[in-house]
Amino acid sequence: MPKSIAIIIAKYSGILLASFLILWWAMFYSSLNIPEVIPFTQIRVYGLGLGGCILTVLILSQKELLKKTPTLSVVNLTLLGTTICFINEVIFHFILSFTDEVSRLFYFVEGVTTTTTLCAVLSFFVAFQLKTKRTGKLVLFIAVFLILFKGLTLVFPSFFAPRD
Repeated sequence: MPKSIAIIIAKYSGILLASFLILWWAMFYSSLNIPEVIPFTQIRVYGLGLGGCILTVLILSQKELLKKTPTLSVVNLTLLGTTICFINEVIFHFILSFTDEVSRLFYFVEGVTTTTTLCAVLSFFVAFQLKTKRTGKLVLFIAVFLILFKGLTLVFPSFFAPRD
C-alpha cells in the first residue's frame, strides 16, 4: 500500500474517531439534554449522528483517495473505506470498554462487527457512486439491500430486536 493511502486512512480514521467521541460525550455525558429519539419517531439521535459522521467521512476519504489514485476500483475503494471504519471502531470500542462494567468483550465484538459491516455496505454505495456515477443502478442496489435486510428481520426477528 502506498504511503499516501496509509496517511489518508490514518487521517480519516482519526477524524471519525474524534467525531464519534464528541458525539458520545454530547449524547451521554454533557448537559445538552439531547433527546434519545426524534420526537414522534423511533429514530435514535445517536445512531443518526453516527450514520451521518460515517457517511461524511466515507465520502470525503474516498474522494481524496480517488484524487491521489484515480485507478482504484470500486472494490478497492470499498475495502479502504471499510478499513477506515474498522480502525476507528476498534479504537472507539476499546475506549468504551473502560467505561462499561458489564460484558466488555461482548459489546466490543458486537460493536466492531456490526458497525464495520454497516460501514462496508455504505462504503460500497459511496464507492460505486463516486467511481461509476450510475445513480439509477445505485438506487437499485440500495433497494435490493433494504429488501434483503427486511427479509432478514422477518426470518430472524430476535436477532434484530432491541436489547435493554
